[in-house]
Amino acid sequence: MTAITNAHHEWAVVDRLRAMLEEQPHKKYNVTQAYGLCVAILAWVMQRIRTTEEQAQSPEDRTAVSLMKKLKKQKIESSPWCLQKDVNKGQESSDFDFKGYSAFCFLKWLRNASCHGDARNVFPINNREELVGFEFRSTARGDDRERAVFLCEADLRKIGIVLASQYCEALQNVSVFPNNFANEAQTINEKRIAT
Repeated sequence: MTAITNAHHEWAVVDRLRAMLEEQPHKKYNVTQAYGLCVAILAWVMQRIRTTEEQAQSPEDRTAVSLMKKLKKQKIESSPWCLQKDVNKGQESSDFDFKGYSAFCFLKWLRNASCHGDARNVFPINNREELVGFEFRSTARGDDRERAVFLCEADLRKIGIVLASQYCEALQNVSVFPNNFANEAQTINEKRIAT
């Protein structure tokens, strides 16, 4: 078995998390699995793409900056995100707290709501005896209004997959050999636990 190489590590880790979201969900803990994978992708990608133009030294840094700009042009309620859910109903609502938000602003807010110790407010949402999703509540810097969103398993999977796909596609395009980059990174195996 081989390790993830330095040349592939950013792409390979995020792409593997994306691939796990696309696989058959865990039979018992599918919602928790989607939450964990989505938050891992959010934490990695949103921290990475917040590289400033002044800090951008490498092609990967400049790619991170360009992805941030791309996400700032996408609206969270438009394709490919299509999030328009009211926190209380889990369905489309005109009271959606993030109407008009860019994907970048929403995803940064969601990362902070799920990952920051001082801002983290994540609550399970249950339907009868089953976990169906999570509610995220937080304020944003410069905005004292607490906002909230309910994300079901499908939303968590979509957010993770779309964000990881855009990130990996951007990184793949700056590779010296973009056509072979993904294939090389995907052939790197992981040590298997003996069963």
